[in-house]
Amino acid sequence: MKNSADCVYMEKINKIRVSSSTKNLAKLRNFIEKNAIDSGIDDSTINQIIMSVDEACTNIIKHAHKFNENETIDVETKSDKGQFKIILMYKGKGFDPNDLSSPDMKEYFNNFKVGGLGVPIMKKFMNKIEYVRLNSDKNFLTLIKYL
Repeated sequence: MKNSADCVYMEKINKIRVSSSTKNLAKLRNFIEKNAIDSGIDDSTINQIIMSVDEACTNIIKHAHKFNENETIDVETKSDKGQFKIILMYKGKGFDPNDLSSPDMKEYFNNFKVGGLGVPIMKKFMNKIEYVRLNSDKNFLTLIKYL
């Protein structure tokens, strides 16, 4: 707990580690939902956060880890100062979602494409996305929702 002259800030942090497998997405969704509920977030916003985290983790599993279940994803939630943050920590190939432009949806549907909308979903539902790569393969993807 930090005291300031005019206010008190309480930071609540929760963590989970899962093996990099789509079989663990339900466990991650439940973890995010519980922590978002504990932070007083409304159902509609919780659903947006869960969908964003699900998309981010699916991309990590598929692209960074190439479905290697020996890899892990560490997920941490923080609720503090009017923000709900989800930090995804993982090793492997990195990717900054901020570098990807939004797809042309007319072209997307005209060509009957499947997949590829995870990053636009994250950008639509979250207020801010931060990406940091440390060393040669340690990645931190932070999804932030303003409350």
